[in-house]
Amino acid sequence: MGMLKTEFLLDRVSRFAIFSLMTSLALPSVLASGAIANLVKEACYNAVQQREMKSLWSYRVERYEDNHIIVERVIETVDTPVKHLLAVDGHPPTAAQLKEEEDRYRTLLKNSAGRSAFKKEREEDTKTMDEMLRIIPEAFIFQDLGTERGLKKIAFHPNPDFRAKSYQQRVLQNLVGTAFVDVQDKQIARVFASLAQQVEFGLGLLGRVDKGGTLNIARTRLPDGVWQVSTEKIELSGRMAIFKSLNRHKDEHRSDFKPVAPGTTFAKALDELDKNGPADTPGVFRP
Repeated sequence: MGMLKTEFLLDRVSRFAIFSLMTSLALPSVLASGAIANLVKEACYNAVQQREMKSLWSYRVERYEDNHIIVERVIETVDTPVKHLLAVDGHPPTAAQLKEEEDRYRTLLKNSAGRSAFKKEREEDTKTMDEMLRIIPEAFIFQDLGTERGLKKIAFHPNPDFRAKSYQQRVLQNLVGTAFVDVQDKQIARVFASLAQQVEFGLGLLGRVDKGGTLNIARTRLPDGVWQVSTEKIELSGRMAIFKSLNRHKDEHRSDFKPVAPGTTFAKALDELDKNGPADTPGVFRP
């Protein structure tokens, strides 16, 4: 259980780091060195404002896991997302797989405490993300690399004068890489980053994340101007807790984004899926 919690923390840390960086690198084509901090602060503020809208989305996910290609329809809700299996390695889900999914739905529907825990966790994530956004201008040094395929290319590396105050900030602080920015929308389109140094937790006793781990993120602009993550690849390794190895591999692609009604609950999403399942859905949950 401790290992699972630590892996989950690492996944959240990497999300915090990369999302914070993505939403704060909205830089124009020409930047005076003295103005960059104020510009990044403004971009971070705008990112927080957009996040406070708390919009919900449904999207199709294709992910690579344990040498399998898994396709799901994900529906975001105010408590916990609904994940509906569509295919495994190009084949429709089996009856056993659908039964396992249905059992999971039933358990969550009956477990209000579990759903509340997910909601609380999300609220904590929001608070942490806001804190990360505030320290971005201090944590990095940026370099303008010109324009590539219509996008502004920007290199970034850690600011040696920055002093991290949390595990999340320490991981963020050690990222180096390149971002590609849509100047018109002032939004990040792609970012490639790696860990420049090994990051230890509890002087290495609680674990470490190895140098060289990579994060590869791409975002897409939806018709209404909202930007969403379309590709997320994470390759991290290290040791979490004594004598336990960690290999965090994630390769996920998202498409077919559709807005979800504000305030949609887990139960409501299941009901809508039951009534109006997407065209690519082979079967839906029926309580």
